[in-house]
Amino acid sequence: MAFWGDYHTHTQYSHGKGTVMDNALVAKEKGLKQIAITDHGLRHIIFGIRRRQLPSLRRDCTEATEATGVHVLAGVENNICDFDGLFDLKQKDLDMLDIVQGGFHKAVWCRSIGKQFAFQFRNMYRNLFSTSPKKLVAKNTDAYLKLIDNYELDFIGHINRDIRVDILTVARYAKQKGTYMELNSKQLTLKKSGITDKDIEKMAQEGVEFVCNSDAHSPERVGDMKAALEVIERLHIPYSQIANWEKFPSFRSSNYARATGAIDADKHEDGDIL
Repeated sequence: MAFWGDYHTHTQYSHGKGTVMDNALVAKEKGLKQIAITDHGLRHIIFGIRRRQLPSLRRDCTEATEATGVHVLAGVENNICDFDGLFDLKQKDLDMLDIVQGGFHKAVWCRSIGKQFAFQFRNMYRNLFSTSPKKLVAKNTDAYLKLIDNYELDFIGHINRDIRVDILTVARYAKQKGTYMELNSKQLTLKKSGITDKDIEKMAQEGVEFVCNSDAHSPERVGDMKAALEVIERLHIPYSQIANWEKFPSFRSSNYARATGAIDADKHEDGDIL
């Protein structure tokens, strides 16, 4: 028994140490059938991939798939940028990708100085800028619900990392919309991961489905789900609720469906998001 895919890995396009091919080769060595390259989004101030690099990422994923036999999906770790639930890619960018995820990161440019302070700085330094933590959590939670509504989101990445939301409310809505919650092996090893066993247990009891990922920033860590697997076993989460355990996820986005041959791209029409 094993994981079939790892849908959160990084390369030199952003904060990773290896190439797309490096990640694919390690994935093949470890017996994975699919991986996704999800480098940091365009608005990340320090590590973001650039829009001009997206076609190159697309080509690298295709070449790595052909060379290794591992299905390498092109993606981006999108950054939620405001309480309106919008992230840092436009529809024309999404059309080049196979997989769509979203979450919060520090050091991300918002669409205006006002939003930079209201959303980014207020969450990064909530102990200083927020006079009403409960109100901020409610606004953040609503932002995530809007994020799920705004996009065909495949999964939400490392929820509550550097931001605080009502996890169960978001998870319930994600389940309703067909979006997975991520069990991020890298984040689960951190003391301040933002998510607890109790959070995960409550989500599992609600029937929420999870996708486990490595969040690998170096090729050797691709497919490293040790921390996620330990949580699954410790909390007795049914493997039927793990989307990439001995099966492929039924991701929500039409891009993933096209990439895996699940739908006929000529018969599908996408609406504009931004």
